[in-house]
Amino acid sequence: MIESVAIAVDGPIEVAAKPRDRRPRCGGCGRKGRRLHGVKGKARQWRHLGMWGRRVIITATVHRVLCGRCGVRTMAVPWARAGSVFTREFENEVAWMLQRTDQTAVARYFKISWRAVGRIAQRVVAESLDGSRLDGLKFIGVDEINYGRPQKFLTIVVDHVSGRTVWAAPGKSAETLGLFFAELGPERSRAIEIVTMDMSGAYTKAVHDHAPQAEIVYDRFHVVQLLNAAVDEVRREAMRMGGDDEKRSLKSARWPLLKNPWNLTLKERQKLSDLQRNNRRLYRAYLLKESFQQIYDALSVAHAEELFSEWYDWAQRSALKPFRKFAATIKSYWPAVRRFLEVRLTNAIVEGTNSKVRMISHRAFGFHSAAALISMIYLNCSNIVIPFVGW
Repeated sequence: MIESVAIAVDGPIEVAAKPRDRRPRCGGCGRKGRRLHGVKGKARQWRHLGMWGRRVIITATVHRVLCGRCGVRTMAVPWARAGSVFTREFENEVAWMLQRTDQTAVARYFKISWRAVGRIAQRVVAESLDGSRLDGLKFIGVDEINYGRPQKFLTIVVDHVSGRTVWAAPGKSAETLGLFFAELGPERSRAIEIVTMDMSGAYTKAVHDHAPQAEIVYDRFHVVQLLNAAVDEVRREAMRMGGDDEKRSLKSARWPLLKNPWNLTLKERQKLSDLQRNNRRLYRAYLLKESFQQIYDALSVAHAEELFSEWYDWAQRSALKPFRKFAATIKSYWPAVRRFLEVRLTNAIVEGTNSKVRMISHRAFGFHSAAALISMIYLNCSNIVIPFVGW
């Protein structure tokens, strides 16, 4: 209820207000409580959306409330979230812009601190995040993302069906993912059918411990990453053993060796031809890489099994230590690698989310806390709809 409006010549517009409820509500849980008599109320201010290019400030007197659940708390006001110095409409406007531009730009536009923007995001997400987002999960993707130094990681879980991020937490251990399953509970954990991930022993252990019925699928992208790393290790070994001219030549051979054949330029094709003539060992590594990729193009799982068996024998005979190691790794994880050929479910949607998270972090010049980044992830990757308030 508006009691008065004061418009200063050069100052903000001040609106004096008070809640309509006769009985005050608890600022913690929102339940009606009893005002503490004999305790003087405090004058509070909240910044509202601007009007005519001027700031609007809402003022009110808030009292202490005795709540049957929370004890003594500050009373709630309907125009602001608990603990905030901004109105609900102002915070929604900030959150709406955070879904469309970076945190630093939003802070400058509204002339508030970077940390204040982060706290607004946390409050909006806490209120808006879908409480049923963990219901009905069957196909999920799990991945880690590095968001700072020294070695700061988040684990994120994405629903393959809806495409939204349903859970995130700091860390990348089995215990971290275990927290996700603990939040799911035994019944919803038993409903998980497929989990896509990289070849992480920690995540694999967590799934085996908490959802043993779930099929684990090792994503093709991460397997090929290991494959490319083996090729690059052979190249670096050749550089260490070669002379100055050969080192310069091999340095420029990295991308021709790692790129897909159909993406090679004419100059890069010529580089591969030179390697075929002058460095048979490195060219053998390239052929091993390309032939392994053909396993993923097999028309049936049985054909893929046959191709992998032949490729494994070739890799073990190749005298290339990085490929012998890679082949042994894939063989030990083959059931989860083969499962991809059956379901063709990749972690691409998770990698897309990771790219978006890295962009959010980069544009904000980094995050000081995991909680602030997690709020931004939920705000931008969990289908939270913020209504546009306007002016």
